[in-house]
Amino acid sequence: MSSSKTVVEYTAKRITYHTSLPFAEIAARLEKEINKPSGGPAVFRALGGSKSKDELESNINVLTNGRDFVYFLEFAHHRWLDTYTGSTGTPQTIVYTFGNPLIAQTMLRHNLAAGLHIPPKLMLLEDGAGNGTKVIYDDPASVIAVVSEPGVAVSEELKHAAERLSAKVEELVKTIIAE
Repeated sequence: MSSSKTVVEYTAKRITYHTSLPFAEIAARLEKEINKPSGGPAVFRALGGSKSKDELESNINVLTNGRDFVYFLEFAHHRWLDTYTGSTGTPQTIVYTFGNPLIAQTMLRHNLAAGLHIPPKLMLLEDGAGNGTKVIYDDPASVIAVVSEPGVAVSEELKHAAERLSAKVEELVKTIIAE
């Protein structure tokens, strides 16, 4: 039995938007845009229970409700950090996982390793000074369209699909922070 290890270094882009709008408002706007009430477990049921491409597309289109993305899950870091530290001072910090399998397949069909960053995530971080909210995410194209092994070029199709995803995430963020 043999094994090998390959290391590929790449540079990612972390994007941060700061808005003076309060955390609760930005969270509510995001949850509306990614259709949180209809997402979550329903997404996983659609992915696991659909019997054909047409049924899967139909089920996902119902969940996205005319938008680009649907809610998958969230993780509130401030809650467990407060418990761990025995304090209540951690700024609200929620990481949302959201996406659209119909968009995801445009990348995964070119490189299954793209699944390391699909579905995308973004973080809402309450400004500790009470001056609004930060929206933080890694640019999808910078973490998806990377070489899988040294000397092998990234497919142009993958690069273009990841750039389209980046544009959609950017549009989502601009929508939720619009004043």
